Amino acid sequence: MKSDTFKVQIKDFLPLHTFDCGQCFRWERQEDGSFVGVANGQAVRISMVGETVEIEGITQSDYESFWKRYLDADRDYSKIKEAVSINDTMIKSIEFGKGIRILRQDFFETLISFIISQRSSIPKIKSCVDKLCTLYGKEIYFKGKVFHAFPTAEKIASLSEEEIRSLGVGYRAPYILKAAQAVANGEINADELEAMDTQSAREKLLSLYGVGDKVCDCVLLFSLGKFDLFPADVWIKRVMAEEFECTDAKAAGETKFGNYSGFAQQYLFYWRKYNNV
Repeated sequence: MKSDTFKVQIKDFLPLHTFDCGQCFRWERQEDGSFVGVANGQAVRISMVGETVEIEGITQSDYESFWKRYLDADRDYSKIKEAVSINDTMIKSIEFGKGIRILRQDFFETLISFIISQRSSIPKIKSCVDKLCTLYGKEIYFKGKVFHAFPTAEKIASLSEEEIRSLGVGYRAPYILKAAQAVANGEINADELEAMDTQSAREKLLSLYGVGDKVCDCVLLFSLGKFDLFPADVWIKRVMAEEFECTDAKAAGETKFGNYSGFAQQYLFYWRKYNNV
């Protein structure tokens, strides 16, 4: 178990905004305001002390090799905020979610998590993902507690549909199994998708059984950095209709925000869902 605490300055980053904006499901807020989560086979605690980000459980080498990219720490978000501040609504949403950074999550974990997310609440999604990891993920020890890594594609592909359904995922069980099999056998490959242009990557990922537009866009945005995508769920459709008078939220968002669509989407989603407007 590592006891190292790595400290770093990351501008435009707040754990609450980043981990609670709907893009990830394995981070839990603690009583002191810090977040404990699992990524890359490591359990860590991330907290803000003044303007310093403290990551307990990693070394500088860990940060350089994984966590810097995971937290998108090298990107200039001030430039992005300026570019998407096209009206008062965007200015308000950016101020409300000013600490959001789009994580670069593991592709397979993101794929399965967002398949589970279909027509479900965040607490339910987290519960199902936690059960999946607890039963089939590698044990990780951190601060006297046992955590679990996300299971490999090969492990999930070896399960029966009934075993997956027992996690509480309902009709999504065959979708999860097919996706795991496709990744395990190389039919779907993260590196190949990342190297493709966005439309080609969408077409490839949409070929998976049970993956529709919203799941596809979320997976590509939150794991492979396809920032020109504007995933449209019920909250985004609502805010785009009310604030921008748009009936096709996805098309309108991608037209208005271009290569920064994914960032704009996250600011708008977080503002519309959590600001009680």
